[in-house]
Amino acid sequence: MSSAGNDWNGQGRLIDIFEKKKVDRLSNNTVLGIDIGSRQSKAALLHDNQLYTALVPTGFFMQETADGLIQTLIEKSGISRSDIKYIVSTGYGRIALKYNDIPNRIVTEIACHGMGAYYLGKDIKTVIDIGGQDSKAIKIDPNTGKVLDFAMNDKCAAGTGRFLERIANVLGLDINNIGPESLKSDNAMDVSAQCIVFAESEVVSERAKGRDVSDIAYGIHKSVARRVHSLLSRVGIEKNVLFTGGVSKNVGIKRAFEELLGFEISQSSIDTVYAGALGAAVYADEYAKESVFSKGEEGNSFKLNISSIENAVEYQKELIVKKETGKKKTVAYTCAYVPIEILASANVAHYRIMHAGNQDEIMAGESLTQSVFCDLTKSVLGSFITEKPIAAVLDHVYTFFTCDCMRKTIEAVNSNYVSATIYNMPRLLKDESQEEYYITELEAFKQDLEKLTGEKIEDATISKNIALYNDARRLLREISEYRIKGTPFLTGSQFQTIAHSFFYLPVDVLINELQKILEQLKDVADKGKSNKPRILLAGGILADGDNKLTSIIENLGADIVAEDNCAGLRPFTRDIPNTGDWKQDIARGYRGQAPCARMKPLDNVIEASVELAKKYKVDGAVFYYLKFCPTYSMFIKKYTEALQAINVPVLVVTSDYSKGDEGQIKIRAEAFLEMLGGIRDGGTKQTQHREQNTA
Repeated sequence: MSSAGNDWNGQGRLIDIFEKKKVDRLSNNTVLGIDIGSRQSKAALLHDNQLYTALVPTGFFMQETADGLIQTLIEKSGISRSDIKYIVSTGYGRIALKYNDIPNRIVTEIACHGMGAYYLGKDIKTVIDIGGQDSKAIKIDPNTGKVLDFAMNDKCAAGTGRFLERIANVLGLDINNIGPESLKSDNAMDVSAQCIVFAESEVVSERAKGRDVSDIAYGIHKSVARRVHSLLSRVGIEKNVLFTGGVSKNVGIKRAFEELLGFEISQSSIDTVYAGALGAAVYADEYAKESVFSKGEEGNSFKLNISSIENAVEYQKELIVKKETGKKKTVAYTCAYVPIEILASANVAHYRIMHAGNQDEIMAGESLTQSVFCDLTKSVLGSFITEKPIAAVLDHVYTFFTCDCMRKTIEAVNSNYVSATIYNMPRLLKDESQEEYYITELEAFKQDLEKLTGEKIEDATISKNIALYNDARRLLREISEYRIKGTPFLTGSQFQTIAHSFFYLPVDVLINELQKILEQLKDVADKGKSNKPRILLAGGILADGDNKLTSIIENLGADIVAEDNCAGLRPFTRDIPNTGDWKQDIARGYRGQAPCARMKPLDNVIEASVELAKKYKVDGAVFYYLKFCPTYSMFIKKYTEALQAINVPVLVVTSDYSKGDEGQIKIRAEAFLEMLGGIRDGGTKQTQHREQNTA
């Protein structure tokens, strides 16, 4: 093995490059890995016990770039295109590539860089990968190269090659010279900004003061290293560490990392810029041996039809907008903790405001809220500002608030648009004295509804509706439990739609529609266990229309089998007591529901999620919450530790209602599911914590 890989000429014998035990893992198949990066594209060909590599700038047309790399390696190795048994594509442009004449597959750059690092170094446990658009910290099994854990930067460019390129331009340097320039300094400029725009301003300011270019360059490299080091801290830093990606050639970043780590970065057998392509080639070799073209999807051909309940919800919305519900008043509420049984006992049409607004609604909502409110609260407010038809017909809005931001939002609704009443939902679940207070809130809620409609609500009517909604909860549980079977018979997206109907439909219509769904499921025979990863979706609300995450997970070939969120399975896991004393029943029932993260003690919240994870036999959990949500962001550490304790890996995703982060979420989810697949296939049983860097 060469000392650092800098003398690599693009061709060599495998036995001279890799450890023998690693060479022995490979077959004699001719396979190709292609890594299309944002700046550079690389390819690695394994043929006749030789490794061939090629590197070119990424062109505008990525297929042309890939085809050029293939032709270069064909000429270098002397093979024909038909000799290539399998291609794996990875990197920034992997999705754009197609090879109709050669079996192929896409694998995330996280998995490929992990596998490439395993082959390039000795006993590698941690991988730093910095490219033009993103940076990643990857923990791998030193015996297999499979990913154990990873963390990745968000959409911000700080901590990437693009950041260094921008700063190099400001300093009047070429991107290839900024690293060597930084080595001339021992007095690094302190770069305080965490944003590329502000960092540029700092650099311009320091240059105007006459600060030495090398000092600024050294400071910038330390800034990038610190940012990526925070990702490393999330996955746990273990020797040996290998540095891959396009920025790995930068000697200034290498120096900054070694200063932070306190030890030297491991040496490689060839240039680590080829790590992703090499890892892709190794995966291509594995797939060629398996002779598979795509991920298998075992299971039942049965397709659940939920169009009836979807149509019923849309029809109910139309009736509300046209004021043809036959009810005296129309009201809305904002939280699953609003006792729907009391609403149903009054002469009101009611629905839960929980839609994911479009960008016009969100921007309108932000005109009255702070920008640091989540997109759900902005959507709620924006629906009134933009006069969304279903909001314009409301006579009143209620909430038993659990979220401080939503409280302020409803206060704004009350001040500007329609009258609203805010009641308190006790946070301390084990404080029995709060039950008496809660009962006074329930009594006030009932009296307010009576005043709104001018009609008395009978106690017996409330008890009757408790029984009816309990029937609906049981039906929802029974429908959901078909997902416990080896082959889930409904998707997570379908159950999300079904669960949302609870908050729109009159209870008699709801029960009828749920029974129709159950009838479809009762006669379906289970055909055994599916190979798809089973996912628990946990965390904050998935609002009506917020389908981004569920679509990504399911399109990647996983099954969402349970939801620990307030618009999924969670509100239906327990019934409300029905002894005839409606005040005590609702007080104890709602305080005894599977709680949200705002309730205390948090152990109750965690226990509910752990219970779901065990019952639904999940392989992993995806913890999702909206940006700027302090409740769920502060809850992550305890949650992931609890799931780790039962060997359930966790991927943390924070997002909003825009489409701009779909690519980032897909990369994370794809790598997470690949990792779960490795565990299911007999890989390591170690459970790690995956967390998105939200800086």
